[in-house]
Amino acid sequence: MEKETMVATVPQAEIVDEQQLSRDVTDIEFQAESLVIQTDEDYAFAGEFGKMLKKKASQVTTFFKPMKDSAYQAHKAVCDREKAMLTPLRNAEKTVKQVMSAYIAEQERKRREAEEAARRAAEAERERKIQEAATLEAAGDADGAEAAFEEAAIMDDAASYAVVPAAATPKVSGVSTSKDWEIVEIDPKAVPLAVAGIELRPVDQAAVMRLIRASKGQIEIPGITYRQVAKMSFRG
Repeated sequence: MEKETMVATVPQAEIVDEQQLSRDVTDIEFQAESLVIQTDEDYAFAGEFGKMLKKKASQVTTFFKPMKDSAYQAHKAVCDREKAMLTPLRNAEKTVKQVMSAYIAEQERKRREAEEAARRAAEAERERKIQEAATLEAAGDADGAEAAFEEAAIMDDAASYAVVPAAATPKVSGVSTSKDWEIVEIDPKAVPLAVAGIELRPVDQAAVMRLIRASKGQIEIPGITYRQVAKMSFRG
């Protein structure tokens, strides 16, 4: 039985019709599925067929390149317009977060200030009671001196445990606040080579922040000054 001969051809005319191009590649796929190699000639034909596939693939790429380039430029133009509108909003969000965070920081500063004032007042009252007890004892008033000493002890406890509760952050739907920290100052010469097995030198601020956050702001690192800040987030 005479063997049917397949001829691998690549149209020389420029491809301008996508439907025709689609038919061509579909036909080529069918030809590939019917390809059988039984002789050296068949093998050589398959090689030529494979080379033709690469040329056809190049034609397909060339055909779609102008459309892809046009689509890319259109997409880029849309993205640029989108960015132009989003940038002011992102800048505004950053500003609002900074202002809100500053407000919370100021409330915390006032709380600590009031706490320190309460501690100093308790210490002053303790010293006054101690002096009063000494005066009463010198005057022979043992009971009065004992009572004054007891009050001094109470003031001593008050000075040690003077705590002003933090003011509740105003609740706003869609707005959440969390603790975070930021590095204020770094003295590279004072920073140790490593802390808790984490290499810090040359100074790796990301590693430093991981340590600070892991310790919830309790760690002390030589050469690093940091402070607690309020981290704001919004939900639309």
